[in-house]
Amino acid sequence: MANGQDRVIVLVDMDCFFVQVEQRQNPHLRNKPCAVVQYTAWKGGGIVAVSYEARAFGVTRSMWADEAKKLCPDLLLVEVPESRGKADLTKGDAKTRLISMA
Repeated sequence: MANGQDRVIVLVDMDCFFVQVEQRQNPHLRNKPCAVVQYTAWKGGGIVAVSYEARAFGVTRSMWADEAKKLCPDLLLVEVPESRGKADLTKGDAKTRLISMA
């Protein structure tokens, strides 16, 4: 570059971010296929984040949890708490809960 400054390009994988937060808080989830879901009353819930281990089975964000479990029967699901009918992703006192165990 003309002014001597190097340019840095960074890729932040936010699709996996919420799963990694859950894996950090719950060591049982580490190195296992898992996903974060919301609105669990409809088709098992909508997936909002997917671990790399679950991606290997074809599980993707925006998939219904019921569909994902067909692709990956050992998938662990963590539910996002809701506030006023919307996902509450603040961590404060709100806790996610593991809703599916293999």
